Amino acid sequence: MGTIAERTTADGKTRYRAQIRITRKGLPPFIKTRTFAKESLAKEWIKRLEAEILVNPAILNPEAKVVSKTLEQFIIQYLDEISDEFADTKSAALKNICNYDIAHKDAYTLSRQDFSSFAIERRKGNPIEMIDGVAPATALKDLSHISSVLNHAELVWGEDVAHAKNELSHSLIGLKKARIVTKSKERDRLITSEELHILTNHFYKGWKRVRNAIPMHLVMWLAIYTGRREGELCEMRLADFDKKNSQWKIRDVKNPDGSKGNHKFAHLEPNALLIIEELLEPSTRKRMLELGYSDELLLPVNVQTVSDYFRRACRLNGIEDLRFHDLRHEAATRYAEDGFTIPQLQTITLHSSWNSLKRYVNLRKRGERLDYQTAIQFARQQYDDNYSKFALKQRYVSAADIADAEEAYSQVQTPDVINTEFSFIKEQLERFMKSFRPTKSVKDMYKEKSNIQNIFAWNDVQQSFVVPYIQNAWENWFNDNGTIDWKQLPNDTTHFSIKGLDVLKIEDERVYKWEKEIEKWFDITKYFDADISNLIKK
Repeated sequence: MGTIAERTTADGKTRYRAQIRITRKGLPPFIKTRTFAKESLAKEWIKRLEAEILVNPAILNPEAKVVSKTLEQFIIQYLDEISDEFADTKSAALKNICNYDIAHKDAYTLSRQDFSSFAIERRKGNPIEMIDGVAPATALKDLSHISSVLNHAELVWGEDVAHAKNELSHSLIGLKKARIVTKSKERDRLITSEELHILTNHFYKGWKRVRNAIPMHLVMWLAIYTGRREGELCEMRLADFDKKNSQWKIRDVKNPDGSKGNHKFAHLEPNALLIIEELLEPSTRKRMLELGYSDELLLPVNVQTVSDYFRRACRLNGIEDLRFHDLRHEAATRYAEDGFTIPQLQTITLHSSWNSLKRYVNLRKRGERLDYQTAIQFARQQYDDNYSKFALKQRYVSAADIADAEEAYSQVQTPDVINTEFSFIKEQLERFMKSFRPTKSVKDMYKEKSNIQNIFAWNDVQQSFVVPYIQNAWENWFNDNGTIDWKQLPNDTTHFSIKGLDVLKIEDERVYKWEKEIEKWFDITKYFDADISNLIKK
């Protein structure tokens, strides 16, 4: 009944796809498949499932009215009925449980050993199948999800699962005593002023240098001043902004009784309104919308991208044990330090329980505290007008610069060949490379800490140097020494952009970019970020 097919993945690894296919007269085809890293595991899975089918043939026809049902069948029915009523994380967790052996067992006869084995398997993970182990709190949450399914089956469907529920309760007692499963620890990590300075500088520098970027410096401070979770920040609709009353409707607020439809208005303090105002500034908004997400959102970005950028910034800057969610803790702490009462805190954080906010009240103040205005002022001094001069004298390369350069380098086909659309640009690039001498320390750092051996590596697509230090030097050199052969450009050209080497026509508040290959102007007004310092007028 079972077959095993050997397959090779894109990364060259061998995987074994086990399949059981049974066709019986009068019944729909029964097909089950699963992929393993070892052939022996695939064989074991086939044997186990075949044995279960022999004991309980009704598995072959889930449509039939049978006494026995697997936990997986219960979970699927549960999700079909009420998955819209709770968060996506719970649905994902239940679907994941269906990948484990416990899901294929008879739900009515589940034993404490079944539940305990599942919890231990979740904790340890499976290196062979490349499944990571989870924290004790995650394993406990999974058992809680199973309990919800069994309760629903008993109360709504009238299923007799009293035995399974009783066994789960006994299993939990033992698992908790052994500390295999535990409640999640209450985090008290606060971001320090120094870390705020470092991250604000890091994110602002990225925002100034990259054409299509997320203003993570604003996202981070918005989280601090609003107390919102990542998911909530990325779902804030502009239509829900009540500017007159300084409040924003937050949809599907997390709640033990279910988040779907649990909409609440969150109060916004002046600092939060300041950040929102900056996010709505036209040039900032244009750059965010270039990412392609909905223009109905305050932050038209992907929530996973926000999390990834924050983790990456912490790693590159040596900041340990800091999560984006800790910014919510920072928000509540700040407002408590400012003398807010529990009811006042609730209007901002939207915590449903007073108990969860008690720890923030009557705190000792931390003394000096960094605010956005101070942090951004320092960042602007570093990376606005003074950045070019600072970068030219640079003796040290940050991990973030090296990471950005490596990422760009990995996407370049011919980094050692410089191709440009116009000959006068290529001639001046060659002059620049002959005249500019990078500092030895910078060259050595790129050679030692990256796979970039040619510091003048060129990105044909972006029409820029891969290494930010070299690109900055080139822009400065061109400003001081460059000349534009306007005769090589279309007659109606009005501007030339040093960054990206774009040929532009700006008229009647519209911006057009020349595409030489097809010899046409394209309207890029929606995406154009005007930086006067990088524009040369005809």
